[in-house]
Amino acid sequence: MIEATPNTKERLLKAACRIFAEKGFRDATVAEICEMAEANIAAVNYHFGDKEKLYDEVWRHAFAIAASTYPVDGGVPEDTGIEESLYGYASAILHRIFSEGEAGLFPRLLNQEMAAPTLALDKIAKEALFPQRRQVEKTIKKMFGEACDEHVLWLCQHSIIGQCAFYNFSRPLRERVMGCGTMSEESIDIIARHIARFSLGGLKEIQK
Repeated sequence: MIEATPNTKERLLKAACRIFAEKGFRDATVAEICEMAEANIAAVNYHFGDKEKLYDEVWRHAFAIAASTYPVDGGVPEDTGIEESLYGYASAILHRIFSEGEAGLFPRLLNQEMAAPTLALDKIAKEALFPQRRQVEKTIKKMFGEACDEHVLWLCQHSIIGQCAFYNFSRPLRERVMGCGTMSEESIDIIARHIARFSLGGLKEIQK
């Protein structure tokens, strides 16, 4: 008989988050997810339908935790200066990347997804990544104005985002060099401040 205790679905979701983040969609198995969750092997189909639907629930769940724990604006007021806005964004993304708790699961899932894309990638981009990009877009438009050139805006967005993303997608090498997957609060702050200053300097140069 399929296990149907009230917290079975939650246990499956938490176990799947960790296993998918560690192994990626293809290498993770329903059996090991159920084993970690201490659930019947049929529980995934019962609660989610299949492995693909479970994966969709997982990345949405992981993203929601990351976004609520470290909001994309970094908690910086909307009417703050450009450098502080850039700092807020960089600080939020870096905190997610270096988190060893649940808030760090989405960056790990994204790292796996980029290494071996699945059909979920389009949904992840549309629902999670593109909306966050608007935070950077708003900051750039503070400086260039609403009517700024779309191609310039696109280039600037990805230059800023890329500086943060580097710390996620260089994870295997970074972890080998550092010997761990995280950084101190002081180190995260130093990197976020550098990204903000570096990006502001680039924006000023383009604005000339």
